[in-house]
Amino acid sequence: MLALFLVAACVEEYTLDATPPTVEEAQFEFESTAESDNILNFRANGDFFMMNWDLGNGSQGSGKTIVGTYPLAGEYTVRLTVFNAGGSATYSEVITIERTDPVLLDKPLYNMLTGGPTATEGKTWVLDSARAGHFGVGPNPSQAGDFPEWYQAQANEKAGGGMYDDRYTFLLANFGFIMQTNGDVYINAAQGPNFPGATDSGVGDLRAPYTPPSTLSWSIVEPADGDPLLTIANGGFIGYYAGGRTYQIVNITENELFLRFVDQANEALAWYIRLIPAGYDSGGEPEPEPEPEPEPGDVNFTLADLIGDGAKTWKLKPAAGAFGVGPNPGSDEWYPGGADLSTERACLFNDLFTFTEDGDMVYDAQGDIFGEAYMGVATEGCQAESSLEGLVGAAWASGSHEFSFAPGSGATNPTITVTGTGAFLVLPKAYNGGEYAAGPPEDDKSVTYEVIDYVNENGNEEVTITINISPDGGIFWSFVLVPADNG
Repeated sequence: MLALFLVAACVEEYTLDATPPTVEEAQFEFESTAESDNILNFRANGDFFMMNWDLGNGSQGSGKTIVGTYPLAGEYTVRLTVFNAGGSATYSEVITIERTDPVLLDKPLYNMLTGGPTATEGKTWVLDSARAGHFGVGPNPSQAGDFPEWYQAQANEKAGGGMYDDRYTFLLANFGFIMQTNGDVYINAAQGPNFPGATDSGVGDLRAPYTPPSTLSWSIVEPADGDPLLTIANGGFIGYYAGGRTYQIVNITENELFLRFVDQANEALAWYIRLIPAGYDSGGEPEPEPEPEPEPGDVNFTLADLIGDGAKTWKLKPAAGAFGVGPNPGSDEWYPGGADLSTERACLFNDLFTFTEDGDMVYDAQGDIFGEAYMGVATEGCQAESSLEGLVGAAWASGSHEFSFAPGSGATNPTITVTGTGAFLVLPKAYNGGEYAAGPPEDDKSVTYEVIDYVNENGNEEVTITINISPDGGIFWSFVLVPADNG
């Protein structure tokens, strides 16, 4: 066990005076834990209104205390920066980890990425180029979920760009990373000046000659409130270079690594790449065939079904598949991928939409909403409806709007159109052919939803509606509604 190491004994009382802190006041102490000599508890000696840590292992944090994990033997430089009203000071200390702790390396995340302790040559990943959606882009911050909402490359669409023949090997030993480029890489056009010899790839953006360093490494930080963050150090990157080397691990399994990363030349964009192990055929395990969509005109849903005896209230069905987005009507393939969000987004599933025989649609948020950045709210997630007051999203609060209903015919499905400033069903930002990136909504806008399915079994009803938000018809939000009195 490492002995308790006292860096400084002086403890400052909390202060917000104009005198900057000293380096001595930024000192800290640390000790090993009972669990492992390689897991250390750090504690700042002073008390300041902000204390930021860099643990030297790829992890960062804030607060008076923090825990650092060091699976591998070696030296690590730990830095603590403290702040008061007068300024800041940083103290750094090199700590030595005497022995590698194999137990700390035996983690499911590490094992899936590297192949585990028995994979002495590591695990090699490549772009899943034969699968649609292996590369794409969406908004940052994410709005519909972490997937390439705005564009998804089709199978082999970027052939010749310099990305498909690259290989990325992760080793557990010393967190090594081997990047094989076969001479060139695929880069964002804005990064061209950083790559001498970059030329037009012929498939958009640039292809550039690049020989990666031989001293590459990887590290992972696992924040308590988000996805793991994978960083490639010393000059390497994965797939498509957009200026950064840190990747959000959206999903990882034995046979898939789905990464998200922010464009450093345009932080409003997030790029996505999907990788598979070298030699693995992702087509060998096809996704289940989706249920056939009802043919236009086959949906028997009428105005009487919508408004009942004069007024009828609908809400989201509290079940998986009731709320999602995908490449086809009724699909939630891209988000949430079959997950049941009725608990996580309870504030969305309790919303009520009442249709009356007078042509009114009354929206009742039940006192809470699922706030997102485009509404102007300070934080995203379930919150009081009152948080919209005075913001650009206020028009999306509870209120009354007009609606119209068009019955289906032999060639078309029924449609429901809501009209008014802030009129919507289920998801405020979605409209025909697009999504709001910022409020307020367009004045007196009409939004039309297609009814693609209706089931009424022994009085238990559910209706599925969809809205196409892509100008070229490739992105559909779909919702399953049930009468509010169904429970």
